[in-house]
Amino acid sequence: MIETMGTPGVRRPVTMVLVTDQFHCRRLIMAGRQLADREGASLEVVNVAAPGAERNPQAIEYLFQTSRDNDAVMTIHYSDRPERFLGELIQEQRPAAVVTGLPGEGSTLLRRLWMRFEKVDFYVVEHGGDLRLVNITDRAGLPALGTPLLPPALRLAES
Repeated sequence: MIETMGTPGVRRPVTMVLVTDQFHCRRLIMAGRQLADREGASLEVVNVAAPGAERNPQAIEYLFQTSRDNDAVMTIHYSDRPERFLGELIQEQRPAAVVTGLPGEGSTLLRRLWMRFEKVDFYVVEHGGDLRLVNITDRAGLPALGTPLLPPALRLAES
């Protein structure tokens, strides 16, 4: 966990937001800020990319500014093994919550993280802006059946 300003030796919980280098990741940072405020946590925005991968520098700068505007620290990491890196980061920092977008088509990275860290609250931000707690059905990668197991999504405030 990251130690923040305040009482010496007291650790404040962290809400971690995982972003790519896309402009629309702004909604993830905004959702993370709302969740962190609700939980009394600090906010950290994380981007992991493969070394040499083509990047969108304008989007990265935009996300850095969005992070600053939302009292968050943004870090960029490079790794040939992003899933392993993210797993180690989550293990080391033990965030209270992790906010992501929806899993990409054919990607299993998020589901594998969800299964590995069962005691971490993961949230996804839906395309329409809803922040939703990842449930057991999501973790298992099963299609949703019947009534949701958890409370309905929170609607993000328009900004």
